[in-house]
Amino acid sequence: MFVVTAMNRDVKTFDNMVSALRYHMYQHVLIANTGEFGGSTAQAPYQKEHDRLIAHVHGNNQIAISLFEVDLNHFGPELTALLPDNGNGKVEPDKALKQKYGKTKPAGLKRKPVKS
Repeated sequence: MFVVTAMNRDVKTFDNMVSALRYHMYQHVLIANTGEFGGSTAQAPYQKEHDRLIAHVHGNNQIAISLFEVDLNHFGPELTALLPDNGNGKVEPDKALKQKYGKTKPAGLKRKPVKS
């Protein structure tokens, strides 16, 4: 996940930036803006619009807390977003047939597992 902490007044530009970054970087993107200006959002490059927008908070002079669960493996080393879903939200990695869940992965994308 690409996280940007911000103190920006130009909320519209940052919203557009997140929309572009989640697509071009092929990963989850989160902008956490200060409550003084508002405009925090989290997005991912899923195929369906209602899946893409994970969290979105606007308004100024506020305190907003968004809690959400994100599977970073969807666009991480395992690219589980491209595996077929068995209908109950569980992916089946043993199936050979893959479905297009998000945008097509970038040419030459070769992510390696992170060693901890």
